[in-house]
Amino acid sequence: NNKKGLRSLFFRIKSMKDYTTIVKWASAITILCAMVLHTLGITPWNSLLQLLGIAGWTYVAIKWNERALLLNFLPQVLIIVPGLIYIMYYQ
Repeated sequence: NNKKGLRSLFFRIKSMKDYTTIVKWASAITILCAMVLHTLGITPWNSLLQLLGIAGWTYVAIKWNERALLLNFLPQVLIIVPGLIYIMYYQ
């Protein structure tokens, strides 16, 4: 029954206290798009898009108090930002 499934999804989204689930999925898709740009060699846009996805996942990790997500995504900032600085100013 498709109507029941859609109704269940609607109530699940409506009952969320915040939008962390939406941010989580949007950030996951953003990071996948950044990976595609990376494989195509489209720099620095791949890194900028990755930072946007990292920001979303960091928001989710803080809201969920999930340290493993922070451990995964925050070091990426320390890797990507110096690389962007190098590309922008020294190449």
